[in-house]
Amino acid sequence: MADRTDRGSATLLALGIAAVLLGGCLVGVLWAAVSVGHHRVDAAADLVALSAAQAQQSNPADACPTAARIADTHRVELKTCRTEGEAVSVAVTLRLHLGVLGTPLLTGEARAGPIGGGDWPGDG
Repeated sequence: MADRTDRGSATLLALGIAAVLLGGCLVGVLWAAVSVGHHRVDAAADLVALSAAQAQQSNPADACPTAARIADTHRVELKTCRTEGEAVSVAVTLRLHLGVLGTPLLTGEARAGPIGGGDWPGDG
């Protein structure tokens, strides 16, 4: 009878391939979660800034309280709110929960106001 030293090698090869595929899928899922989080925080920052700028047109004192209310609605935290003339600049944060991998803090910034209302690039 011949000596069979390669017995079970296909099983090990299949397990190795499965582990690599599983690792790739996990990396893909994490990348997608962080990407969606970045899009969510950026969209929330835009909406918070636009709402604050609109509120400022009626009453300048309403800009930052409106920004805080809209940020709360979008489940992000308002970190900064500054009024600069007729424009409003905001920064919001979102804590992304990734289980045992941690909870990174994502930040989004936005600025909104009337066209030609500030020294922004392209206002020339």
